[in-house]
Amino acid sequence: MPTLRRWRGAPAPSSRVSTLALLALLSNGVARAQDASGPPAQTTSAAPSSGTPPPRATEGEGGPAPSGGVIPPVLLAQPEAVYPPGAQAAGVEGAVKLLLTLDAEGRVTRGEVVEGLGHGLDEAAVSALENARFSPAMQDGSPVPCQFEFIHHFVLARPPDVAPGGSEEVAQATSDTPAAEAPARPSEEPAPPGFTSVVRARSTEARALVRGSEAVDVVELEKAHERAEDLAEVLTRASAVQVQRTGGMGSRTQLSLGGLSGDQVRVLLDGVPIEYSPYVYGLGSVPVSLIRQLEVFNGVVPVRLATDALGGAIHLRSGLASPETGASLSLQGGSFGSYRGTGRLTWRANEHVFMRAAGFHDRARNDYVVTVPVDDPETGRVSPRALRRNHDAYQGTGGDIEVGLEALPGVDRLVLNGYLGRYDKEVPHDQYMIQPYGAVTSAQESWGLGLRYEVSPHERLKVLAIAGYNQRVGEFLDASDCLYDWYGACRATRARAGEIGSTPLENTQTRQTLFGRVRLLGTLLDPEDLEVSLGVDDSDRSGENAYLTRLQQEDPLRVPLALTSSFGGLSHRQLLWGGRLENTVFVKGYLQRFASGTRQEAAERRWAGGFGDTLRFSLTRGLLFKASYERTTRMPRVDELFGDGGLLVENSALVPESSHNANLGVELLPLVTSVGRFGANAVAGVRDVENLIQLFPGDATQAYENVDHARSFSAHAGLDWASPGDWVGLTGTVTWLNFRNLAQDGQFARFHGDRMPNIPWLQASATARFQKRQLLSAVDALGLEWTTRFVESFYRSWESAGRGGDKARVPTQVLHFAALTYRSRFEGRAYSFSFNLQNLTDAPAFDIVGVQKPGRAFTARATVDL
Repeated sequence: MPTLRRWRGAPAPSSRVSTLALLALLSNGVARAQDASGPPAQTTSAAPSSGTPPPRATEGEGGPAPSGGVIPPVLLAQPEAVYPPGAQAAGVEGAVKLLLTLDAEGRVTRGEVVEGLGHGLDEAAVSALENARFSPAMQDGSPVPCQFEFIHHFVLARPPDVAPGGSEEVAQATSDTPAAEAPARPSEEPAPPGFTSVVRARSTEARALVRGSEAVDVVELEKAHERAEDLAEVLTRASAVQVQRTGGMGSRTQLSLGGLSGDQVRVLLDGVPIEYSPYVYGLGSVPVSLIRQLEVFNGVVPVRLATDALGGAIHLRSGLASPETGASLSLQGGSFGSYRGTGRLTWRANEHVFMRAAGFHDRARNDYVVTVPVDDPETGRVSPRALRRNHDAYQGTGGDIEVGLEALPGVDRLVLNGYLGRYDKEVPHDQYMIQPYGAVTSAQESWGLGLRYEVSPHERLKVLAIAGYNQRVGEFLDASDCLYDWYGACRATRARAGEIGSTPLENTQTRQTLFGRVRLLGTLLDPEDLEVSLGVDDSDRSGENAYLTRLQQEDPLRVPLALTSSFGGLSHRQLLWGGRLENTVFVKGYLQRFASGTRQEAAERRWAGGFGDTLRFSLTRGLLFKASYERTTRMPRVDELFGDGGLLVENSALVPESSHNANLGVELLPLVTSVGRFGANAVAGVRDVENLIQLFPGDATQAYENVDHARSFSAHAGLDWASPGDWVGLTGTVTWLNFRNLAQDGQFARFHGDRMPNIPWLQASATARFQKRQLLSAVDALGLEWTTRFVESFYRSWESAGRGGDKARVPTQVLHFAALTYRSRFEGRAYSFSFNLQNLTDAPAFDIVGVQKPGRAFTARATVDL
């Protein structure tokens, strides 16, 4: 039997050059250090060597680099790991990669296996490292909690005749000692191999954003990937965004931030609008397992996003991690026939070439119970009755694939991607759930190509460019002559087909868009303190109503429309007082041209400018004060101006809306104490809007209108606490909004002083988390989570309209959710199983116009990471 030998993980390199390189990597977001001296010849191939380049850190659309670096922890003491006899007998050796969590005193509070070997080696490494002692990580001269990856090596010593050759032979013969009695401690002679560390107080990039001057909430989705929930649930629980869904899976998702909603709050995926992706059906169609991080910009939007959002932006980040070979698969099923499957595959051919692919498939019947007024067939009286929802099925399928090159002459990164998404949805009723439909359907399809290019032609200049083509096809069908009831039965026939209006709709619309983005990041005094951002979107829309075409009647959809929107922005960031004060000043410019007709008979150009400033002052190392202001303008979109040929009607008289946006906030970064880790934030904002573009639903259709003047005051606060060891945690958020109509002229002047309708004014959420580790093995954990959500009652129409007792209100809602999650690792694979109960008490739930949402529902999800 070979003599037993083991290697410990070791601290970062001690040479000056290697240390400086490590600090540089850490300060830019992801640090991975390799031992500069290189391992001895005896070390197995699983150990890192000096010839191995550090993994690459993905350059994304995130904020500026942190002003100060992070000094990684140093291993001070580690108990001996026991080499399992079974692994020794089988000759198993190699490296176990662990993710260790340290508190601000250097104590290990959690150890998770990232890449394991099995055969009991994973458990042995976790047991040894959980009792290890490190010096604390240091940020700006103060100790901070952190996470880092630690590689623990298990190596079987070989007798001299089989030891690897080399000038430095370090394997020692033990001929005078029986193999079974070989010493259990590692050899003192060879220098131990280095460990790889990723030091972060959240993730490093998320921390940089939070510590910057921008009014931003960063939501990391690592834990959400294990649970059966969607992005709408995550946003509502963890940020100031108010998310309302009109029903079950595949239903319309309405976002509101500071009272502003719709396109006033832009949703972007990796720096481009989400409609230029497979997820054209909106935020609710995006699988949470394919997104790594959410960034919510409250009112003041940075120039790097190259958009004219009025109320803020939600930025989804899918590619934060360096592309490494691996795969993940998630399957979910639940009540009302809802199913979702997602998959992700990454292959790295070498240090220069990689490929990634992701896909999803959703389907749901959405046949949950609703209470609706139904005619009694015997008495003819109308009375409320609970029955299954009909004609609300949904199906969505899509995916994308990308091929990338990195670290080549003239190319930091070059990525080509293609994508396709298709969604089919039945429309069950009108806007207010008064008239049932039985044959109205809609569909959306999006496909396109994109190219991303990053290069640093000079040490003080970085260029990031995006270009792409997108085609979206929308279909809307309303051609039945049946009059359906809530049971889905055809009770009578109409003189003319069409359940919604007086004319059948067999609409098809095609929109083709060419778009481009360019970011120039320059260094004057501080890293990347100067930024120029440019963007352009050129769209053409065409379509037809096949019913009108067959009758040779005039069809408004056949009139071609063209819209070109351009954006330009410049920002400069300053760091003063040793980084305690950060200030960013910026200017923006917008240009829009739209035309209609084959010869562009009607054409108009509009332009506007904007400016603003964001400021952050560090009162202490972990207590930040933030203030921001922006004068911004948003141009109307094509659908807002010309409708969609279906439920949304045109209003070509819309004018651009503009706003003064201001925020004041305070942020308490995670603070580790003897009773746990605390974090908190609070922000107050004002939005003073002129010519507000607001969607007003009608009985059968809806349209956008300008409101002369409106103003909102908002406040949001959040608190998070986790106990030592992270076995219990509490999170709470509350959002208050006072959004009122101040119009002096026009059709809405008679409602001066009223709250804007269909917008909740008070929402709150509270979550309790419990976790038990090492339940069945040394690398597993069982978690229980309970969430309660509160939404105060609000009006469905103007407050002053109608009599007091007759005003339509959405009632107060108190909803409860529970989730049970188990995760573990086996043979190098990570597994998680989640069981969720939504609306546990089956309480009535409604969207912003009073449409009933699903009651109690159960969802189960299984995920495996390979």
